[in-house]
Amino acid sequence: MAVNLRELRQRRIFEFVMAYAAAGWAVLEVIDQVSDRGVVPGIVYRVALTLFLCGFPGALIVSWFHGAKGAQKAPTIEKVLLGLVVLLAAGAGVMVARSGAAASARTNHAVVLKPNEDPRRVAVLYFTAEGGGDQAKLLATGLTESLIDELSTVKALSVVSRNGSELFRHQRPSLDSIGRVLKVGTLVDGRVAVADKRVRVTVSMIDAKDGSQFDSKVFNSKLADIFDLQDSLSVQVADFLRQKVGQEMGKIELRRTTHNVKAWELLQKASLAEEQSAQALARHDVGAASEELLLADSVLAQAEAADPTWVEPVVRRGWLAYRQCRLTGLNRPQYQKWIGTGLVYADSALARVPQDPSALGLKGTLLYLKFALNLYDDSGEADQALAEAETLLRQSGTPFAESVLSHLLMRDGETAQAKIAALSSYDGDPFLKSANLTLWRLITASWDLGDEQETKRWCDEGLRRFPDYYRFHLCQVMWYALPNVPPDVPRAWREMRRSVELSPPQDTLVDEKEGLQYMAMALVRAHLPDSARAVAVRGRASPQIDPLRNIAQLEAITRGWLGDWSEAVQLMGLYFSANPGVRAAYKQWAIAGKSYWYQEGLNKQPGFRAMLGMK
Repeated sequence: MAVNLRELRQRRIFEFVMAYAAAGWAVLEVIDQVSDRGVVPGIVYRVALTLFLCGFPGALIVSWFHGAKGAQKAPTIEKVLLGLVVLLAAGAGVMVARSGAAASARTNHAVVLKPNEDPRRVAVLYFTAEGGGDQAKLLATGLTESLIDELSTVKALSVVSRNGSELFRHQRPSLDSIGRVLKVGTLVDGRVAVADKRVRVTVSMIDAKDGSQFDSKVFNSKLADIFDLQDSLSVQVADFLRQKVGQEMGKIELRRTTHNVKAWELLQKASLAEEQSAQALARHDVGAASEELLLADSVLAQAEAADPTWVEPVVRRGWLAYRQCRLTGLNRPQYQKWIGTGLVYADSALARVPQDPSALGLKGTLLYLKFALNLYDDSGEADQALAEAETLLRQSGTPFAESVLSHLLMRDGETAQAKIAALSSYDGDPFLKSANLTLWRLITASWDLGDEQETKRWCDEGLRRFPDYYRFHLCQVMWYALPNVPPDVPRAWREMRRSVELSPPQDTLVDEKEGLQYMAMALVRAHLPDSARAVAVRGRASPQIDPLRNIAQLEAITRGWLGDWSEAVQLMGLYFSANPGVRAAYKQWAIAGKSYWYQEGLNKQPGFRAMLGMK
């Protein structure tokens, strides 16, 4: 032992290791400082720390073979050992880099901000009344307090209490001073005007750092019961604010994922084109909407070229392809084209960041869409794509991915699981990025389960939050088709027509046919069989309008309720011919003695059983 200790001292191992530790620590401190200032990504520090720790065995090896005085040669064993250390360090560095990228993706590039820089920290200033006397003043106060309460239920937001807002109710210093006192990044201010039985509410969102307004919106409503009115307006205003805060947070988070100024500016230019596309679609100008998306894609291509390491432009291009799909109605060749384009971008993004949630959701969505539209030539390939889509959507975990997953599970007959996925999506979407779609999933899942109360609950919730979204008027018609719901035929017709008026222009015709089929079901419930048959016939759609023959399946429900079983079986045959993969699922349900509540009795029909290959 004494000899070994003496030999260790002679080789100066302690001095070598301490020198290595001191030099390495100094380098880490420099990297830590530039990382904190955003000069280099935070992952660089974690990789450097890993390499530093892995280097200790190398320092020991070098000190052992070269620590003694005098010149020493490097024996083969030293070279082999140092080679192993290098391989270990390289492998560990790659693992840390990949896990860091995945963690960054999973947390959606979470950032820590100062209070007055964080748009999620919100203070609602008391709204002012402009015309309308005491009624306007009462509404302004009630709306402010209702809005504070509504926003306070959103876990992702930190909202100043009424007491905090009360401090500046009657006397206001500069807006940036209010932001500093309340320690918020977003101020919400508003004006309420009442005239001619109309209410006009103007809401402004203000950057608390400098008092500048970064967005505003005007809400108009009929003058009604003061409490109902303030509740309704508070929800609409709160949803607008949540969406805008989400957009601001998205910009902040994205800004930290690239250090290339040109690429960032190009991405903002592409975002503007996307907004203009949405505005064109709202005007029912589908051609202009598509052109704006093409412009956004070309600008994103420039951003990708400016910063080849940045995954965001690639993912965005994939989602633009998905949006182009949705502009084509049910044009299958166009879907095939754009889905293929989107999958190329999804694969490219995942090659760069394998666990990027948006890229995972993009690929899962496109694979499922291709399956749902029967665009696979081989059934085995289709089944494989469906399984991969479900896996990717689960891995993504974004609210939109969970909403799509809900649709996938519903198609597979897993209605309860589909509703759970939709609830998870809704709860995990504080900035309402896909809340309208998720609410629709909750409605359809509840309807498939025959749950009157839940269907009504989510339908009313959707109409309250998104009064101009056509599906939340359609679901009012669907509700009257449920058992034990007293029919209101005039209202059902009004809601059906309103849903068609609000329908996207590329889908208006098929949506009208769908609405007529649900209207026919409501007429059956109202004990008007002849009218139900006539409306069902009016609601029929050709394969060009409805290539998936979903309208035929809906009419089959009405025919079954009316006892027109031969027509019902024939219509289900049309549905199966367009969706061959669904036939196997129906056969499994028939063997198990299961069926949807609205198709009870179908499994007993000889013609239907023969269609399924059963006796």
